[in-house]
Amino acid sequence: MSTPSGTIVRNLTFQSDDLGQETTILLVFDADMEGLYDTIYPVVWKVFTFPATGSCRCDVTYTDNLAFAKADILDENLVQTFTDFKLKPGQQTTMSLEDDDDTPSFSLPVNGTNGYLTVENKTGLLQDLALCFSVPTPYIARSEPVPALFFKEVEDGSKVTAQWKPVLRIYVKSDYQETEVLVDAINSTAILEQDIHRLFRNTAFNLERDPLIGSCKLTKTKM
Repeated sequence: MSTPSGTIVRNLTFQSDDLGQETTILLVFDADMEGLYDTIYPVVWKVFTFPATGSCRCDVTYTDNLAFAKADILDENLVQTFTDFKLKPGQQTTMSLEDDDDTPSFSLPVNGTNGYLTVENKTGLLQDLALCFSVPTPYIARSEPVPALFFKEVEDGSKVTAQWKPVLRIYVKSDYQETEVLVDAINSTAILEQDIHRLFRNTAFNLERDPLIGSCKLTKTKM
């Protein structure tokens, strides 16, 4: 599926060669924002594991096609999304339930707070919601919503307002899973912090490990 005209697309490649030790990196959008780990929780985007020996390459795509979605928490704190609705910064929508089968639906967007995405819960129930970005899915007519931020138990009649900060942080961590909701900050320093919109459309990073002190780093390289 092709992306709409004007969409920001970022194709990221991570590669390694004889790291010397199996290494796992975690990608997440956990930039500082109001309400972080109180009402807003980051969701792990990707987890890649690179072998100790040999070469390895992992690819991932991001777009700025944003959407709100109904969400559920599964076992091990993993989030699953349903019924997403695309929204742009500065727009607002209202979530309600269809009378016949309680299927969530979203109203046509109207002007909201400049720079923010807003959804109002008018379902009559508590709702878990997620702010997602959409990525093209090969051979499927629609894109796949990727949860980035999770909002727990939004009360009926209340609004969720989010300012999307496309700041990607990458950590060397092996005890998290993709789509896991982070209830606390990761207790290590990111090896990369990058506004993903400021990268080229295609960017490659080499993952390297210092054999003396064991620390890892990511360096940009030519595709």
